Amino acid sequence: MNSDRLIVQKYFQRGLTGGQVFRHVEQLGITRNGVYRIISRLCDTGSIQGRPRTGRPRTFRSKKRIKRIREKIRRNPERSARKLAMEEDIDNRSMRGILKIDLDLKPYKNVNCMDYRRSKRWLGLKDKYNRQNDRIYALSIEDIPENIRTVQRFQHSGSTIVWGAVSYNDKIPLKFIEQGVKINPKHYQNEILRSTLMPNISTLYSDNQWIFQQDSAPCS
Repeated sequence: MNSDRLIVQKYFQRGLTGGQVFRHVEQLGITRNGVYRIISRLCDTGSIQGRPRTGRPRTFRSKKRIKRIREKIRRNPERSARKLAMEEDIDNRSMRGILKIDLDLKPYKNVNCMDYRRSKRWLGLKDKYNRQNDRIYALSIEDIPENIRTVQRFQHSGSTIVWGAVSYNDKIPLKFIEQGVKINPKHYQNEILRSTLMPNISTLYSDNQWIFQQDSAPCS
């Protein structure tokens, strides 16, 4: 910024008008408004230095905080601006200003990589991923490693039905339902209550003082 001001000052002191100065510096990326603003400051104050600022210095977007956030993004670019703001105890607008203006980062969404094969993960569990809020911050999408910017999704993920019971004394071993079995009232009574619950509950409550409370899960 100071180099731009020095260039404009040099041409202006040669007696060139604002328009003539702009034609000389346009290729350097200096805007017309920027040229006239520098000339106006030079005429008003005799200097190209910035005017003294009023009010207290900014605290939300301090250099120390910007450096700390840059290090967080470097360690893990998969960040939520809202959560970062909560960690730094600042508002969301200030945090987005740091990411966009001070660090020149852009938010990118993960790309879904669909896999139509059945998932073999245990109980069909996947890594936690929030499609709406999760973002990856980087200077460009090319800077994001492939394994970070893609999220694998399974069209037909595996699933398992499990039955269990918990009591004050202890818990009953889990009963895994075979795949494809339809749990109707007859199957529930014979395979779960009579074959699983009763043999185990008698060992927990030998005095037979217990009450079985069924939850609201359907059995047909």
